[in-house]
Amino acid sequence: MRKKAALIVLLVVATGSVCFWVISKIYPQTEIAVVKPVVAKPEKPVIKYGMNLAEFKVSNHIVQQNEIFAGILSQYNVAGRTINFLSNASQKIFNLSKIKAGNNCTLLCDKNDSIHTPKKLVYEESKVDYVVFNLDSPSIYRGQNKIDHRQREVGGVIKSSLYETFEENNINPALAVRMSEIFAWTIDFYKIQPGDKFKVVYDEDFVNGESVYVGEIKACMFNSGGKDFYAFHYKKGKDGDGDYYDENGNSMKKEFLKAPVKFSRISSKYSLNRFHPVTKEWKAHLGTDYAAAPGTPILATADGVVEEAQFKQFNGNYVKIRHNGQYKTQYLHMSKIGTGMRPGAKVKQGQVIGYVGMTGLATGPHVCYRFWKDGQQVDPLKQKLTFADPMPTKYKADFITQTKGVRLKLAAITYTKQESPKPAKEESVSIDTTLQFAKKFF
Repeated sequence: MRKKAALIVLLVVATGSVCFWVISKIYPQTEIAVVKPVVAKPEKPVIKYGMNLAEFKVSNHIVQQNEIFAGILSQYNVAGRTINFLSNASQKIFNLSKIKAGNNCTLLCDKNDSIHTPKKLVYEESKVDYVVFNLDSPSIYRGQNKIDHRQREVGGVIKSSLYETFEENNINPALAVRMSEIFAWTIDFYKIQPGDKFKVVYDEDFVNGESVYVGEIKACMFNSGGKDFYAFHYKKGKDGDGDYYDENGNSMKKEFLKAPVKFSRISSKYSLNRFHPVTKEWKAHLGTDYAAAPGTPILATADGVVEEAQFKQFNGNYVKIRHNGQYKTQYLHMSKIGTGMRPGAKVKQGQVIGYVGMTGLATGPHVCYRFWKDGQQVDPLKQKLTFADPMPTKYKADFITQTKGVRLKLAAITYTKQESPKPAKEESVSIDTTLQFAKKFF
């Protein structure tokens, strides 16, 4: 009996072994799956305004026209006593009446709060400055985003709108304004043609990868009409004021600016026989008309003393300036005469003396710019003017030495078009551009 039972056990074991061997041959890769518990990865920190935004539920609110601070907080279930406290406590830190339509407010809520009552509100006063309002334990403080200072290099060939090309290539359009100011005495920006070129080495500030300020232009070159015009920033001595000089050390400034307004267009030139659009008569037009948007600042084209600042029937509001014994200028049809403009007042080149309008005999907003030489009205665009403030000889050797490095950088910039640039410590960006963007920039 015992032998029979042992035989049966042996038979069962043998049968099982054979079955296991057969199955292993049929399904050689079969494994037992082991289910591992899922561990949630910690959220990546998002550092902004000096805190980790990943710890909050974040939402944004754009300030609307005529919207007040208390009204914004009320929309998000903030208690009235908290609003009153912040309104009173903010007076020495931030004037709540100064919030601007279009600026952003960032609201930070507890992630588990179903009502979404914010614990903090951050008002972005600018791209750099912000104000933090703690709402759960009311307090207020100011902060500033980290500013990344970089030097950049850009170069391009003019083919289309400079402003639009700067936008497409992520270049701050303020750079174009700065360039025009440097070359205001040597290049007529109303006559720039496709094929003209430029190169610039300059400083720029970024916050969170976005340009917030165009700093000092170290050097630039503008090729107009096949001729290269250079400008280099240089300080005479350790404590001297910086200014711009050409490659030979001559000042970039001339006695007169090319035009009394920035980036307008010439709507009517100086002429001894022009058909007047209002009187419908052929008569002399002894001025140059610059069409521009109403309110555009009008600039004194040179240092001088105000002779007249008043209203007359045909001239409208106007200012007349005596520059020296040889030259005088006049600016007509202003919407408003600038502050402090009265006979005897001294003005500096580039100073705002009024604003574009259409007072007097005018069909549209513009400034009529008149120019006298030796008592005769002449065409200002045909005058040959000399450089002002030449560099003393003793500084020229130092000027050449100090600008050697930036000259090499300028020469190395190419005009080959590239992809839109990503900010970097130093980079070369190409831009296809032209300088006719008044209607968008001003």
